[in-house]
Amino acid sequence: MKRVLVMCLCFFTILSLAEEQVTEQHDIPYKGEEELDVSIEFGLGKLELRSSSNQKFIMQSEITYTKELYKPKIELWGRSKNSETDIKNNHWRIAMTEQIPSTYDIELGLGKGILDFSNIKISDLNLECGLSDVVVEFNEANKERIRTMVIQTGLGNVEAIGLSNTNMDRFDVECGLGSTKLRFDGDLRHDIKGNITIGLGSVTVEIPKKYAVQIEAESSFLSSLNFDGFREVEEDIYHSKNWKNAERRIYITVEIGLGSVDIDWID
Repeated sequence: MKRVLVMCLCFFTILSLAEEQVTEQHDIPYKGEEELDVSIEFGLGKLELRSSSNQKFIMQSEITYTKELYKPKIELWGRSKNSETDIKNNHWRIAMTEQIPSTYDIELGLGKGILDFSNIKISDLNLECGLSDVVVEFNEANKERIRTMVIQTGLGNVEAIGLSNTNMDRFDVECGLGSTKLRFDGDLRHDIKGNITIGLGSVTVEIPKKYAVQIEAESSFLSSLNFDGFREVEEDIYHSKNWKNAERRIYITVEIGLGSVDIDWID
C-alpha cells in the first residue's frame, strides 16, 4: 500500500500595524512517503519555490515574515499522526523534494511568485494566479507525466518557460484581464493538446520552429489573432508551414472574447 502525504499550506491575512521582521526555518522530514499532494493558498506576499536534492526532507523553507501580518497554516495528512503548524509570514522560500511524484494545486492572491519546478517530479499542476505576477519554470525534463496542466490568470501577469519539458498530455490556460506568455522551449517528447481561453487579456505563445502547430480559432472584429507562418486549411483551422515534416505537433484551440493572442516562432 502506497504511503501518500497530503500537504496543505495556507496563508491568511490578518490586520496589524506591527512591522517587526523575523526570519526562521521550517522543515518537514521525509518518512517514506511514495506520493505527495501539495496544496498552497497564498493570499498576499512573495512565494519562491524550487527543488531540493536533500533526501532527508520533503520540504525545507526559509520564512521571512512581519509579526501578526500573515498567518499560514501547514497541515499534513497521510501519517499516523497529523501535524499542524502556525507561522506568521509574508515571504516564503520553499525547497520541495525531488525524489517522489507530486501533484501541485497553487492559488496566489496578490503579490509575486517565482515557481521553479525544474527536477521536481510532477504528475499534475493547477495554478491560479489571481492578481499576482508569476514566473513558472521547467528548465529540466519532468520525469513524471502530467495529465493536465491548468494555469488561470486574473489581473496579473504570468510567464511560463520550458513548457516542452513538462511532459504533459494537455494544458488549459485561462487569461482574464492580465497577460500570459507561454514559451514551449525544451524537449517535446510527444504531441500535446491545449485550450486557451481569453477574456480581455492578452496571450503570447512562443514555439520553437522545429515543432508543428495547429490552431483552431474563430476570430471577430472585437478580438485580435496574430498568427505568423500559418495557412488556413479549413474554416477557422490553421496549420504551420512545417506541418507535414515536423516530428512533434502541438494542437491549440483558442476561445477569445475582446482580448488578443499572438503566436511567435523562436529558435
